[in-house]
Formats: sequence, C-alpha cells, structure tokens
Amino acid sequence: MTEKSPAVDDYLQSLPPERRAALETLRSWIAETLPDAREVIAYNMPGVAQDDLICSFKSQKNYLSLYMDVEVVAAHQAELAHLNCGKSCLRFRRIDQLPEGTIKQMLAETAVKQAKEASA
Repeated sequence: MTEKSPAVDDYLQSLPPERRAALETLRSWIAETLPDAREVIAYNMPGVAQDDLICSFKSQKNYLSLYMDVEVVAAHQAELAHLNCGKSCLRFRRIDQLPEGTIKQMLAETAVKQAKEASA
C-alpha cells in the first residue's frame, strides 16, 4: 500500500467536503496503481513519489488539478480531449470527469519511465 503522509491527510481535511471526496478518490486510484509509492508534499501540493515525483494534485480556486509527466500527458491527449489540459496539468471539476482507467495507466507508465531513467 502507498505510504500515506499525515501532511496529505491534513491538506485533504482542510478542503470542502465535495473537493475532499474527489481528491480522496484520486488518492485511492493512485494507491491502487502504485502500491510501493510514498506520499509527499512537493511544490506545496500533495503528491506521490517512487524514484521521483510521479504526480501531484491540488484543489485550485475554480477546479481540481492533477499534474503528471509532460510526455505521458501528451501520449494520452486523445483520451483526455474532453478535459482542460495544459502541458502537464489535467483540470477537472468532478472526479467523474477523469477517465479512471486512463489515469491509472498514465500513473503506471510514469513509474516505469522513471524506473528506466533511474537505472540508465
């Protein structure tokens, strides 16, 4: 199971209930996909790391955001076309807007990519 962080718990507890629920669901997807990862606070946001930072998430003023590897986001642009995406940022208002299978696949791809880069 992903090593949970009290700092991430504190961050989530500070959010309004609907935002907290969405990010807790995202957190559970991450834990299911990356059982050996550890939660961190990086760039003032909750995130998950293995060899390096895999993703971060945050409640913004007008949306929720998930930050991931730029190349992995670009590779899945077609599946994410319904979202407002930046180079590494997926913006959403409700968790049901995120394609769960695609997000889990992207997390796994990022972990594999990082492992390869770390061993090179």
